[in-house]
Amino acid sequence: MPTVDVREAFTRSTRGAKLVDVRSAREYAHGGHPKGARSLPPDLIERDQTGLRRDEEILVICLSGHRSPRQARRLAGLGYTNVSNVHGGLMAWKKAGLPVKK
Repeated sequence: MPTVDVREAFTRSTRGAKLVDVRSAREYAHGGHPKGARSLPPDLIERDQTGLRRDEEILVICLSGHRSPRQARRLAGLGYTNVSNVHGGLMAWKKAGLPVKK
């Protein structure tokens, strides 16, 4: 599974890549999230209800980088062809000083 660092993920997301946060809806709403990220909890991935095109670039992020690789692999297994994991998750995103929405 391809992995990108948070700065590269930010750059790509400003150029049209879809940044998806795979934490629970509650974590996404209450813990802040990367600016521009949309919530895509694991239950929606399991049901293949992502609202994403199979060929668009998808960058998968979680809190620390432990959950996102599994969900990125799950998306790839469902036929999404351009999926990358964001290394270090939201914690690395914040540490890098990238924009966060509360």
